[in-house]
Amino acid sequence: MPLVNYHSLAYHDFMTFKITDAHDACFKRFFSHEEFVRDFIQYYIPDKIKSHLDLSTIEIDMEGYISQEFKEFYSDVVASLSFLDSNQDVEMYFLFEHKSTPDLYARLQTLNYQVQKWMYMLKNKQLGKQLPIILPVVIYHGKTKWKYSLFFEDYFDLPSEAFKEFIPKYRHILHDIHSMGDNSFKTSTIMEIFHLLLKYVHYPELDTKIQEIYDLIETLPDEDRAKEYLKIIVRYVLIAGLLSTERVVQHTKRFPGGEEMVGTAAQEIEEKVKQEYERNKEKWVSEAKIANTQDLLIELLEEELDIPSQSMLDNVRSINSYEILRGLFKKARKVNSLEEFAQELDRVLKA
Repeated sequence: MPLVNYHSLAYHDFMTFKITDAHDACFKRFFSHEEFVRDFIQYYIPDKIKSHLDLSTIEIDMEGYISQEFKEFYSDVVASLSFLDSNQDVEMYFLFEHKSTPDLYARLQTLNYQVQKWMYMLKNKQLGKQLPIILPVVIYHGKTKWKYSLFFEDYFDLPSEAFKEFIPKYRHILHDIHSMGDNSFKTSTIMEIFHLLLKYVHYPELDTKIQEIYDLIETLPDEDRAKEYLKIIVRYVLIAGLLSTERVVQHTKRFPGGEEMVGTAAQEIEEKVKQEYERNKEKWVSEAKIANTQDLLIELLEEELDIPSQSMLDNVRSINSYEILRGLFKKARKVNSLEEFAQELDRVLKA
């Protein structure tokens, strides 16, 4: 069983690469529209909060205030609103943060955003005697249940109640699309489109649901806005969905210019993937070498020795050095038992 010669490997099949920011890009395009944010607050924010807000004063900020160090964590969609029951020019902020996988540190990330926002305002002399309220909303649409607490204090294992007063009492709102029934999406047309799209993009049912989404698109009164949302949907489904380009064409050609829209989007995506590949090909080739060598090593152990335990599999997968894996591969061909290999593996891990 020879090792693969990766020196002759030019590149991956780059079209198998998924653009990593596809979910965030779709999310931001929807939330860039004031009427969309207004509907979201109207239908999905608790009454005890929204009853204090003047929804006609919404302003959207897509830039955010996070330093470059933390940019990777944030979608950076912020909406500012005024209060109804205040005589002063007081604003509050919604932070809308998107997650496509459960994230243990979502609470820490959103709290960090608040602190950075307040520090930005302090630096720019925008603060009065009191800090503005920033209400974080994590919008989740992953394939598994959100399994983490919403409360910041649950990060800590306190030795006694005496420490509790030093822990921030804080939580974020969780809008869990994964766990919502489709009937809860039937608030406004654009809300239903958004929720159906994000909920089913991970699943084969998208092939049926996209017809429902397109039925809804056809009912939007503003043709220009309908076309804009259609472009967002087509691009997102092509990148993140399970449908083939041909199937997306079949669905979309019901709209005037729909087939051409899919073709244009596909070309733009392919060009972006090529650019991503050129920027990252050395990293991807290295990752491919490591992953494939791990696979070959495990296959060799199974064929020549015995079925490895899960802990041994995990240990092999934890090694990110091609040279070390290659050395282990050679050792695996010389040892007489899985126990002997386990000793060698343990020695490598402790080195």
